[in-house]
Amino acid sequence: MKFPMVHADERGETHFGIQDIPDRGVAMGPPPNPMGQMSDCGAVTTMCVFSVPAGTDAPAHNAPQPYIAIVLSGEGEVVTSDGEARRFHPGEILFCNDLTGKGHVTRAITDLILAFVNRAES
Repeated sequence: MKFPMVHADERGETHFGIQDIPDRGVAMGPPPNPMGQMSDCGAVTTMCVFSVPAGTDAPAHNAPQPYIAIVLSGEGEVVTSDGEARRFHPGEILFCNDLTGKGHVTRAITDLILAFVNRAES
């Protein structure tokens, strides 16, 4: 499966890209076991839920560790240092891999609730 991500290039500029995680077919639930696709996003260490009111602006910052942001409710916007802005809605995820560089800006367009799933560093 392909997921959006933020990453820094060798000059420190941050960009949106694609985190491509292989998937495989797996049976879901008890028989008759309908089939689905599963992507293993790797080991995780912690998860927290974070809420902010509409209009909150987090200035440019780096991800403190690799994490996955999952929008639980509301609408948020992420802007990379190259100027690209993307909006995220409930159910959408973003892999945050910009541990160095100029970072990204995060805005709460509406009241926003996010789950941050911290990934184990490899």
